[in-house]
Amino acid sequence: MNQVQFASYIRYKTKTNSTTFTDAQIILLANIIKDDMAKEITKANEDYFGMEFFRNLVAGKRKYTFPSDILNQMKTLEAKLDGVNFKRLGEFDLNSYRKTSDTTDEAAILANWAGKDPQFDIYGSQVIIYSDSAITDVTDGLKLRAIIYPADISSLAGTNSMSVSPSNTSFGMPTQFHKIWATKVIVEYKTSKDKPIPLTEGEMNVDKDFQLAINAIKGQNLDRSVIATLPDNFNNGQDL
Repeated sequence: MNQVQFASYIRYKTKTNSTTFTDAQIILLANIIKDDMAKEITKANEDYFGMEFFRNLVAGKRKYTFPSDILNQMKTLEAKLDGVNFKRLGEFDLNSYRKTSDTTDEAAILANWAGKDPQFDIYGSQVIIYSDSAITDVTDGLKLRAIIYPADISSLAGTNSMSVSPSNTSFGMPTQFHKIWATKVIVEYKTSKDKPIPLTEGEMNVDKDFQLAINAIKGQNLDRSVIATLPDNFNNGQDL
C-alpha cells in the first residue's frame, strides 16, 4: 500500500471520511501502532531492521556524535584504528574506571590503554573512543550497527509504497505488514468509541494474522543490512 491507499482502506472499513476520521488522527494511531509492531518484529528477528552507519574518523578526535535513537538501539561499534582494518570496540563505562589519573586527557588515554583492546563509552548522543593509539583521518573509518524502527508517517498523500525507505538512514514498513497495520488502526478506532463499533471476524483475528506474518520472517537470511552514511554535519563532536 501507499499512504493514499492506506488511508482510503482505513476509512472504507470504518465508514468514515477525512472529516470524521482526520489525517492527523490516522497518523497518530498509525505511528503508535507501527512502533509496537516493530518491537514485536524485532523480538522475532532482531536484525530485521538492522542498518550500518559509517562516519569518518578525524585525526585527534575521540568524540563522535550520533542521533540518540540510533545509539539506544546499537549492536556493535567498529573502527579502523590502524587506518585499514575494522576492529570491534568493547563497551566501557567511565564510572567503572578506578584509576586516579584523568582518563579524558589524550596522554592518559594512550598510557592507560597501552596494550589493551580499544573500547568506547556512550555519553549523551556521543561515543568516545579509548585506545592505545592516536586517532587518524580515515574515510568511513567508524562503523556502527544499529536497529532502526521504520520511519514515522508524516503525511497520507504519498503515492510510493510505504515499504520504500524514505531516506538512506531509515526504513519503510515491509509490504507484508501493511494490511495488518491498517487493520490495527481500524480496530483502535472502532474500540475507542464511547459505544464500541463491532469488529469483523478479520479484525478480531488481526493479532493472529500478525503472528503468522512474524513467524514467516523467523530464520530468514540476516545478510540484509542497509549500508547508510550519516551526513557530514554530524561531524560535530569535540576533541577531549
